Amino acid sequence: MWEGLVIRFKNNNEILERNPLIVRNVGRLLVILISLLHIAQFILVIRPRTDVSRVPEKPWKIVKVYARMSEVLGITDDNHILETFMTKIVTNLKYWGRCEPVISRTLQFLNDLSIGYILLKKLVKIDAVKFMLKNHTSEHFPFLGISGSYSPNEFRCRTTFYTALTRLLMVDLGEDEDEFENFMLPLTVSFETVLQIFNNNFKQDEVKRMLIGLARDLRGIAFALNTKTSYTMLFDWIYPAYLPILQKAIERWYGDPACTTPILKLIAELMQNRSQRLNFDVSSPNGILLFREASKMICTYGNQILSLGSLSKDQIYPMKLKGISICYSALKSALCGNYVSFGVFKLYGDNHFDNVLQAFVKMLLSVSHSDLLQYRKLSQSYYPLLECLTQDHMTFISSLEPPVLLYVLTSISEGLTTLDALVSSSCCASLDSMVTSLFKHIAKEGKKPLRCREAVQAGQRLFHFMQQNPDVLQQMLSILMNTVVFEDCRNQWSVSRPLLGLILLNEKYFSELRASLISSQPLSKQEVLAQCFRNLMEGVEQNLTVKNRDRFTQNLSVFRRDIAEALRSDCHMELCSLDMMS
Repeated sequence: MWEGLVIRFKNNNEILERNPLIVRNVGRLLVILISLLHIAQFILVIRPRTDVSRVPEKPWKIVKVYARMSEVLGITDDNHILETFMTKIVTNLKYWGRCEPVISRTLQFLNDLSIGYILLKKLVKIDAVKFMLKNHTSEHFPFLGISGSYSPNEFRCRTTFYTALTRLLMVDLGEDEDEFENFMLPLTVSFETVLQIFNNNFKQDEVKRMLIGLARDLRGIAFALNTKTSYTMLFDWIYPAYLPILQKAIERWYGDPACTTPILKLIAELMQNRSQRLNFDVSSPNGILLFREASKMICTYGNQILSLGSLSKDQIYPMKLKGISICYSALKSALCGNYVSFGVFKLYGDNHFDNVLQAFVKMLLSVSHSDLLQYRKLSQSYYPLLECLTQDHMTFISSLEPPVLLYVLTSISEGLTTLDALVSSSCCASLDSMVTSLFKHIAKEGKKPLRCREAVQAGQRLFHFMQQNPDVLQQMLSILMNTVVFEDCRNQWSVSRPLLGLILLNEKYFSELRASLISSQPLSKQEVLAQCFRNLMEGVEQNLTVKNRDRFTQNLSVFRRDIAEALRSDCHMELCSLDMMS
């Protein structure tokens, strides 16, 4: 079977081209061949071929496979087999453009090859790779076209193609801006065509398909650019010439997720400061300019999507919630990227930062609490974003209207009980930031304020809200204590951080919870439980310093262990949860 498939691979390429069943498995076969080749090559390097006795049995079988490939295919080194593979990849991409499974698997294999740096150095010397780098157009690769026979979903493979292609480009690119512009030339031509059609207001369908393809292409390129130099080349190419075109597309087709989703994902990718690629030079305003454009895009989408009104259950995620989750991911990347000084916007009267925060609130209020937790991608974008906001922009959170702030706190309360560790940890971090801010305000009340007036006012607003809604923090204290005592708390460290602040702010309520738990157990266990609670607060002071928090975290670990042993020792005891609303 092996020999027959190899012979067909070498001598009868037409069979592969005409038989999709064989072609679909070519990628998997090639991965196996490459793996075997590399292992065999490593063995041949460290062991002389003649020293068979010293080679383990299984590796020697691999060596024999390598030798058999040499006999059947006439391939003597890895460069030769890489040339064969790349030639086949180009053949598939050229002649199987309408067979999505073949294109998808072929591109996945190309992407796998492009990950390793050693392979990249060898691949860029191959003629087939040089051909792809200079001719990545629909004329040579039909799957890059915008023909009506292709559905928008089939454009997804273009992202993988351009990710692999850009990795190959980056091997020898360095700081050669001319080479980068030559590589981007097909995309430049497409954008210029879109711009002309936009101005003439016709061929709307064609423009939409072109923009979907361009957004997916650019996302693949942006994903592969992990250095400041290369990312700056892309930013200089796309701004200010082409980002406004993408914003026009959002304005015009906001109700079509097939168009808006690729564009929003592109913006989210551009905002990612992966490998510090967005740390521009100190004299460069690019970080601020990028955030301004992203702010415009998010605000445009957020305002337009709310005009859709009520949607059915099967439409609400693809039509609305998916786009909102991508916007939240993009905003979170910007807030946590450390490449924008957000105080600059207010200092110079620029409202882009305030606008995007207001868009965040509007989109949030249009989503129910149940939907926040039901759709995983939405919850995993909203809660980390909220964590960033509470950590670095507490003034904004404190300035929210009471109904909005109550909505946010309720979402945190419900997120604390979820099984998703990312969501629950983000909820704990958000709650910790809010509790810490409140605790600091109370501790400094009556003293001469050293902070700015705005921060003092924000603390005062949060304090008044909590006075009017004391049950909010009490309920979350109940939830966390219930998690610690009765559940498998896997993120104990995260839980311990807000728990101390909640206990210090609600000492009377915590005493009631403690008494309720102890009295609900048999008399023989009550003294043991009381001692566990005393040990929990032993050595813990009335402050939220790092040292005091760490002490409480250590005590909590011991508390959980002792409580578990005490409750487990009585086989007839029924575990009762704390009253969540008491």
